[in-house]
Amino acid sequence: MSLELKGRLKLIADKVPECGTVADIGTDHAYLPIYLIQQGRCKKAIASDVRIGPVQVADRNILKYKLCDVIETRMGSGLETIEKNEADAIIIAGMGGTLLTELLEADAEKVCGEAVLVLQPMNDLDVVRKWLYHHNFNIFDEELSAEGNKIYCVMAARFDGQNKGYENFQLHVGECLIKKQDPLLLSYCEMKVRQINRVLGQLEDMRDNDGLLNHYQSLKSDYLKLICQLDKGKS
Repeated sequence: MSLELKGRLKLIADKVPECGTVADIGTDHAYLPIYLIQQGRCKKAIASDVRIGPVQVADRNILKYKLCDVIETRMGSGLETIEKNEADAIIIAGMGGTLLTELLEADAEKVCGEAVLVLQPMNDLDVVRKWLYHHNFNIFDEELSAEGNKIYCVMAARFDGQNKGYENFQLHVGECLIKKQDPLLLSYCEMKVRQINRVLGQLEDMRDNDGLLNHYQSLKSDYLKLICQLDKGKS
């Protein structure tokens, strides 16, 4: 019996390189470790979560797919459940970007090595990219996935110790997405402009908001410029 993944989870799995051990932080149902083992992408997996409920669900699924000998569940917060250099690839997905970076910061020494990070923040992607750049990571791949009316971004990064300069807009739209002309990038930018318009509408009713207004107006302008470039590329 094999497990099938679609959409966001499938894209996350696709970004995991063939390796010895993968760690899925915040595993929930352990679908990613199960799939990766079945596909022969890794030999062993660690499925960890901070809550007992998801760990128990993961245990049941691992038992169901008869993978108890190669997938180990652990309970704990973030990266505290693994040792440094224990995993060749580390997945952190399905949580807010601010929380995700807090987990990285709490155990930075565990990710500043050879492991590939596969990250899928639900929001605040700029916060995640900024953390990675400031800690000398190379974001070597990004790709978008659509589910319903939402578009998710999956990024792959590895520590290389090189200090990289970046422009502010690169924190909001990853350089890889622009270089590869991701098929969903135009829709993603249009979605972000709609979100910014809603924020601008709220800010207009507030006092002493000149700084925020300027920030969002500048960000909107950058998105519109990219939309124009992408439209030209299609014609």
